[in-house]
Amino acid sequence: MRVWASIWLVVLLAACATPAPIRSVSQAPSTKQWQGRISVTVQSDPPRNMSAGFSLDGDARQGELNLFSPLGTTLATLQWNPTSTQWLQGSQQRRYDSMAHLTEETTGAALPMDAMFEWLEGRATPSPGWQADLSALNQGSLIAKRITPEPLVVLRIKLDTP
Repeated sequence: MRVWASIWLVVLLAACATPAPIRSVSQAPSTKQWQGRISVTVQSDPPRNMSAGFSLDGDARQGELNLFSPLGTTLATLQWNPTSTQWLQGSQQRRYDSMAHLTEETTGAALPMDAMFEWLEGRATPSPGWQADLSALNQGSLIAKRITPEPLVVLRIKLDTP
């Protein structure tokens, strides 16, 4: 439990972070890459907030998400492929049975990773319980809300523009 508390403390301190530049990933090169800022707010009691700089490589099947502090240091790395899902933080490693389980443990809500990649590509793919607003994607902003089940979850992504 103290590990999660320390992770949340570090992530919360990253709330005003400037993202680090995309770095090369250890897996096979990907044609899809995004970087910017990500925040997840779970309106539970008490509310949970996570915000960090990020770089995202890959797709819903295989990829890597790096979370960065305000100073550009890597807070954590999430990696997934068809046979493995893991959270890496320094020398610590945690394995999960799915990205939904990993994101629920780390943010308080299972994030729709399949739909998120579609949304980043500009496709308004439905995801049960979620509503995505892609109207400002051309300006680098994406907002998605999980309406059901409660509590309300708000996912905000602000992409760096080239």
